[in-house]
Amino acid sequence: MSDFAAAFLETEIDGQVCRFPLDGDRILRIGRSDKNNIVLSDDLASRHHAMLQQSEEGPVYITDCGSSNGTFVNGTRIAAPVILRDGDNLRIGNREFGFHQEAAVESAPPAETAELQSTNVLFAQALITVLVVDIRDFTGLARRVEAAKLLRVTRTLFREAGRVLAERSAWAQKYIGDAVMAVWLHKKRAPELRELAAIFDGLAGLAQIAGGLQAEFQLDAPIRIGAGINSGWASVGNVGSIASSDYTALGDVVNKAFRLESATKDMACDLALGQDAYDFLASSAEVGGFFRTSVVKLKGYDEPSVAYGVRWSSLQALLDALHRSVEAS
Repeated sequence: MSDFAAAFLETEIDGQVCRFPLDGDRILRIGRSDKNNIVLSDDLASRHHAMLQQSEEGPVYITDCGSSNGTFVNGTRIAAPVILRDGDNLRIGNREFGFHQEAAVESAPPAETAELQSTNVLFAQALITVLVVDIRDFTGLARRVEAAKLLRVTRTLFREAGRVLAERSAWAQKYIGDAVMAVWLHKKRAPELRELAAIFDGLAGLAQIAGGLQAEFQLDAPIRIGAGINSGWASVGNVGSIASSDYTALGDVVNKAFRLESATKDMACDLALGQDAYDFLASSAEVGGFFRTSVVKLKGYDEPSVAYGVRWSSLQALLDALHRSVEAS
């Protein structure tokens, strides 16, 4: 592996050329929120619009964070993480940036080079947290509600879920049948407490959205959801080609998040955490008292797994404890 080559963005502000290097964690966040490294005062920019990150091998890739108006590289809107080359032009909202990497970076191994050249995207290992939310008894709901109304219900849920998750900096979102999957990328070897708090904030937002659907659509019963959260290492990047690209996360951590959500029915809880997600959370905040430990048999796994369950009725108190810990840290 080569030494890291210094990388930076360059743009002109009020007639002055400004340079923004990747920080010590080799990451650069861009958007309207003041939590970004580059803060844009631009109505066309989203609060968390895009991020640049340097991989362990040296190349820098740019990811659109679910922005409304897109991220453009050399005039093309990107749909997946894209490796940047020295001299590339980026456009975010009304602002244009030049990307520069001062020294050459060693090429990827021959087995990977053809894939990178054919798709122009990165597929790499990263620590992630996965949130899966599923509508309970969707089959029963579909039998009771006419198809047109059911479509409006799910469309509203997914639209509002997308907004809430994007505001909490979810790197990717997927809608699979009646389930929502969101992925957060962590730039360090353990999630920061504020990142975990944002994930739980997003979950609380989804629970609130689901809770309001009965009144909004005059349903005969409330919409109930279950959720699973799991953390671990996964392959993240593009599955497909330039013509049809889809950036996502692949690995056991994703599969287990879905299984944990299913296990909530047997655990008599609404949310189930996997071992690593719970360990990350418990190591940073006093939250152990909110969870009930269970040993569950997850579908497709030979050995039983330890999971940590909590009911929606305890979620607000859990969130309050998380935010107190964030403020104290």
